[in-house]
Amino acid sequence: MAEPPPGRPANLPTSPLNGPALDPGCRLILSFGGGTGRTRSGTKGFSSKEKKQKRKKQDYHIHKRAHFQETERPDPEEVRKRTILALERLGHQVLSSEPGGYDLEDWMRSLNSLLEDFEDKVGDGVVGDEFRARSQQALGRLVPSSSAKEIDQEIEKTTEEQAAASAAIDEAERRASARLASLREERDACVKELKKEKDKLAEIKEARQSRQFFSRILRAGPSTEQAEASVAELESKLKRTEDEIERMRKARSVAGGGVSGQGDPAYVEAQKRFEAARSKLLALQSSRENILQLVSEREAATQTLSQMISALELGRSASSDADSPGG
Repeated sequence: MAEPPPGRPANLPTSPLNGPALDPGCRLILSFGGGTGRTRSGTKGFSSKEKKQKRKKQDYHIHKRAHFQETERPDPEEVRKRTILALERLGHQVLSSEPGGYDLEDWMRSLNSLLEDFEDKVGDGVVGDEFRARSQQALGRLVPSSSAKEIDQEIEKTTEEQAAASAAIDEAERRASARLASLREERDACVKELKKEKDKLAEIKEARQSRQFFSRILRAGPSTEQAEASVAELESKLKRTEDEIERMRKARSVAGGGVSGQGDPAYVEAQKRFEAARSKLLALQSSRENILQLVSEREAATQTLSQMISALELGRSASSDADSPGG
């Protein structure tokens, strides 16, 4: 056994941490500045309280969605009210007859989506098989009648008639345009010919006047009768041509600036057929829209569904109602 250092009693115990044990009268001050926890010098560290708060935040972010699903379930009565209000709006919606518009198929999808959303929000088992069966029965009446197909066939036939009449009108207008161009050419040619004949007549008259002195001795000069008749004929022709051009101009003005064949009997007949087909199409499309809208049928179906939803007991599930003695 080793001997104690000089000046120390032999009976003082030793410590593996501080070497030889200190005198009981001495005080020992320990510092853990490099350890964990908050230090007096302000270095970073986390206390046990801060660690717990950090874990809580992590758990909140990890389970955020599940937390909302468990704590934010909508009030069934409020869901019922909103669903009934939405059904009332759907019952009065106006469908579109335009291609790509909001039609009956789109309306049915909106209604089915609304019913599915109601079933999901009020909870599993509240809406039973009886409710679903009655719903399908109410919606089964929303089928266009067979008369809609007949109207579609009539619309197709009338559309073809209108197209044929329109083609006849275009052809009459084409003929009128060609006729107008021909009349103008004829007028210009007539003007030139008339000028030529007038000049010829003037020459004849001038020649006759120069021979007045010899008229008693010699035979009379060339006659002006034929030239005068030719001039009169050309003037009459020019007047008829200009009158016809003027009538066609007035018809074009009435037609809105375009060339019109209103003087052509074929044009008049085609115009009558076109107008008759157009009026018939408007009436057929109105009838078709009324049939396809199913206004009264859709309103009755949504009212039936509203009454069914109002009668549901949201406090109990449909399965518990069926298992109860009174069910």
